[in-house]
Amino acid sequence: DGVTHHVYRTGDLVKRRANGELEFVGRIDDQVKLRGYRIELGEIESQLQAHPQIAAVSVIVRQDTPGDKRLVGYIVPTDSTSTRIGTNTNTNTTSPSTKDLRTFLALTLPEYMVPAAFVTLEALPLTPNGKVDRKALPAPDPRERGRDDTYTPPRTELEHTLAAIWSEILGVTPVGIHDNFFHLGGDSIVSIQMIARAKKRGLHLTPRMIFKYQTVAEIAPQVRTEAVIDAEQGPVTGDVLLTPIQQWFLEKRLPAQHHFNQAELLVTEGLDADTLAAAIGDVVTHHDALRLRYRRDTATGAWTQHLGAAVPATGLVQTHDLTAVPDADLPAAMQRIGDATQQSFDLTAGPLLRSALMNLGTRSATQDDGDPTPSGQRLLIAVHHLAIDSVSWRVLLEDLGAAYAARALGQVPALPDKTTSFKAWADKLAAHAVSDRARAEFAYWAEPKPGHRLPRDHADGANTGDSADTVRVSLDPQETGALLRDVPRAFATRINDALLTAIAHAVGGWTGRRRTLIGLEGHGREDLFADTDLSRTVGWFTSVFPVVLDADPAADPVDSLAAVQAQLARIPDNGVGYGVLRYLGAGDTAPVLQAQPYPEINVNYLGRFAETLPGIGRYADPAESRGRSASPHGPRWNVLDVTGAVEGDVFRLYLTFSAALHDRATVERLAADILAVLRRLIEAAAQDPAERTRADRATEGTALTDVSDSDLAAILKRFSV
Repeated sequence: DGVTHHVYRTGDLVKRRANGELEFVGRIDDQVKLRGYRIELGEIESQLQAHPQIAAVSVIVRQDTPGDKRLVGYIVPTDSTSTRIGTNTNTNTTSPSTKDLRTFLALTLPEYMVPAAFVTLEALPLTPNGKVDRKALPAPDPRERGRDDTYTPPRTELEHTLAAIWSEILGVTPVGIHDNFFHLGGDSIVSIQMIARAKKRGLHLTPRMIFKYQTVAEIAPQVRTEAVIDAEQGPVTGDVLLTPIQQWFLEKRLPAQHHFNQAELLVTEGLDADTLAAAIGDVVTHHDALRLRYRRDTATGAWTQHLGAAVPATGLVQTHDLTAVPDADLPAAMQRIGDATQQSFDLTAGPLLRSALMNLGTRSATQDDGDPTPSGQRLLIAVHHLAIDSVSWRVLLEDLGAAYAARALGQVPALPDKTTSFKAWADKLAAHAVSDRARAEFAYWAEPKPGHRLPRDHADGANTGDSADTVRVSLDPQETGALLRDVPRAFATRINDALLTAIAHAVGGWTGRRRTLIGLEGHGREDLFADTDLSRTVGWFTSVFPVVLDADPAADPVDSLAAVQAQLARIPDNGVGYGVLRYLGAGDTAPVLQAQPYPEINVNYLGRFAETLPGIGRYADPAESRGRSASPHGPRWNVLDVTGAVEGDVFRLYLTFSAALHDRATVERLAADILAVLRRLIEAAAQDPAERTRADRATEGTALTDVSDSDLAAILKRFSV
């Protein structure tokens, strides 16, 4: 129409009504929404500016840890040489400490408006028109939260309780209310333990809360003292739908499907066999999945499962007196007992738990390797994998210790309340499988996967159970502590991401390829349903799903860490949907997923295991035999199984392979390469941020500038749920 129109960005937030009118909501230039609160940044800046030692300020919301939005305050001290022009690097000028600033702001502002971090600058960076250039404000020192002056003690009884639980589980003392759960070494499995322990104190949390509110100060207002949870407290019986992971196992039609277990060996002293049998009976009654039974249709080969009500009066504990066995023969005797125990399961008759109490006697001799000969008692507990996973073990052994202590005093155990039953979870998954939410994930899982094979030392070897061998390596306690706390804090990452980065680099160096297809195991207890709590439910919940890791083996691992994080962040619902669609979904999804190449590498991070178990003993040395947990008769479906765990104060890595395919030296080199990458990340995390390379600093937040919009959305969803 010949008229020049000018469009201005006003900074007003509006919404369009049904009649087309625009309704004013508020200003967005200085107003942000954080943790559900609308916050005026200018109000915080005004209060900071009133501090006598501050000449200039700016406050912004940063997201240096994906999904972990937090307020960051930037201050220029009054004795700085300039308040307007200068560099934007940290200085050594005298300025109030973080603790002083938080205390000062707490006098006039609510907790949610107090910045989580502060950065001291010589000057605030400016744009050409003289405004503060917020994009140029640097990331805070990622190690700032570990400094003494940033520790803020709990203020309320609830915060004291939460901090005590964190300290107990993470082994960190003290825990401040602004310490990040994941930066202290927490992970998804530890978060489930935290939920279970909070429940004992009458506090109800969910995994969603922990991932969204990652500090004590943030999560305390979200804690509920009452929760509406679907949890039957009496024995649950009847038919149970097969879950995806159970179908994954049963479809393999192994020649000895009754012999596929998980087992733990405990060092004990003075346990009474009858008292132990009664305590084991208590936990089998309490935890429904231990009473599962299986039937197979001889015509179709289809399996069904149901929960029985009866607990056998005998057979749960077998006792063995090995006091007369010579020291040299003791390992072989324990091996025979372990094998016999683990081979004794009957899927039809049950139960799915067996145990052996071995009395070794008092011994003082040492073995050929210089280690002491085992003495005292050993308690072997084996459970068929259809009924247990790594999270379940923590619940089962804790309850067994409590039950034994009560029975020893002549009391009937009062175990904590049950959470959502395995039967109810199976029903909910089946309904979820045909939902729009599950269907929306199919496009991701259907993406093409590389079908590369791993190099073989022996091309014609058979990957069978009887050829399996394991290489064990570990970090020392000091390195383990740095891996659990320094690496997550320095690079805004998690232990799982660091481990997978190390594996991608090591395998890439071995194969000469950037892209590696792995099968990744997750705990599977995802927060899918509002009325569900699985923190104390025993059963097999594991999710197994394919992941393609893309990392340049020639690059510095620090450079790859953020890229691997972005790749993992794209995984919907932490991978649980893959099995749901493959085994429970509509008929058009399973064939597509079944036709994809099967990963030759399987990776499982089991989290942290405490060294001692109150009331029952402690974990035995990994070198002591537990017997074979799986039948040697039949095929192995992965060429390489990589399992990581923190046992006590040591991070251990187990690489299981077939000696018919690979020489042990090959796998030992691969294990050493994985540890070398982890040590590189530990070394980089220990450097002063100013001394790191620009690429190193990219992993602290700026690397996400090159991430696509879809990947960035996935990262935010993964960390903030």
